[in-house]
Amino acid sequence: MYGITDSLLVVGIAATPVIELRGSIPFAVGVLGMPVLKSVVLSLFGNMLLFFAVYLVGGWWIRLMDSRRGFFSRITDVVLRRSRRVLGNGRYDRLGLLALTVFVAVPLPMTGVLTGSVAAFLFGVPWRRACLYVFLGMCLAALAVTLITTGVLSFLDFLLKQPTI
Repeated sequence: MYGITDSLLVVGIAATPVIELRGSIPFAVGVLGMPVLKSVVLSLFGNMLLFFAVYLVGGWWIRLMDSRRGFFSRITDVVLRRSRRVLGNGRYDRLGLLALTVFVAVPLPMTGVLTGSVAAFLFGVPWRRACLYVFLGMCLAALAVTLITTGVLSFLDFLLKQPTI
């Protein structure tokens, strides 16, 4: 059976920036031999920790900078003003949130929960709404990675094979 250390390891890998669940699901299934459903659930949990970390740390940072005046306070103010001006001073539409979901869902480097959460925070998307769209994107990414990991998409191998002459 799989111990608590294996589960914590999978959660930890999923909570690691850049790697996220794109690395934790293949690791859990391929290296640890963990059941697919368990590895996906643990990876979703660990990956979602990144979202909450961004919103907690970001909120703390904003409160801290609001109470101070100085170089970092001015930088924070400029970054927030510019990023929120892009979406119309904190207003966003359904298409923007759909784009957030797709951005998080694409299993490529520099996309994912961390980057999507930072973008949502900077654009002023309320955390509950951002949580829903980031979670949907994360589920789509988990589905894609799981299908690739389990070989369900192995029928696409013909695209990778070199023609023999």
